[in-house]
This record gives sequence, structure tokens and C-alpha cells, in this order.
Amino acid sequence: MLLFCNCGQAMTLSFRMLVFENMYQVDLVPILECEDCNSYELISSLKQDITRLVAEMKDQRREGRVIFTNVNELAAVLYDIYKSGQEQLEVSSFEAYLMEKCEERINLLLDLYGYARKAGTLLG
Repeated sequence: MLLFCNCGQAMTLSFRMLVFENMYQVDLVPILECEDCNSYELISSLKQDITRLVAEMKDQRREGRVIFTNVNELAAVLYDIYKSGQEQLEVSSFEAYLMEKCEERINLLLDLYGYARKAGTLLG
């Protein structure tokens, strides 16, 4: 996933644990990282989801660690791409690959939903 940092160097997909108020840990958060200047930034489309998750943790007074890839489908797809080693693709190729993987994930979730309905584990 070739994007560029403010310093001009390529940024790569990586994952980190973010800690909020020394009480709330969100692990496996996808970030873009510049190895040259050691800066990183959250993927903008996930900022709102992380903020919402931390707010829910605060409301529930649930301190501790949450694995972000377990509660966010896009983060899970990005992590699968990261583990497969495909995160180094050029931007246009990465976007196409990401769309393909998102479609696969949607189909998997629809299959699971259909199976659960047939098995009678869902109401409706």
C-alpha cells in the first residue's frame, strides 16, 4: 500500500496497540507508518470507529484490551491482507485487492447469516 509521508518517503501498512487514558487498549489497529521518520497515522476511515469503540468502553466502564480486528470488519480484512504480505502493492493494485477481499468477506458473512437462519439460531 504505497502512500507517501510528509517527509516524502513511502508509508506502509502496519498494526499497533493504541492506549487511551492509560486504561483502554485497542490492539491491532491498522496504521500507515513511515519507517524513515518513525511517524504514523491512523487510517482516516477507521478513526470514527475507534473513537466510538473507546466511548463504548468508557460507558460500560470496561477497562482493558480489545482486539480491533475482532470488532471491525475493515480492520480484519486489512489484517488478512497484511498477514498475506500483499500490503506492499501500489495504491491502485492495493485498492483493487482490498475491494476483492471486502467482497469475499461480505459473501462469507452473508453465507454465515443464511446458515444461522436455516439452523434456527436467528429470530425472524
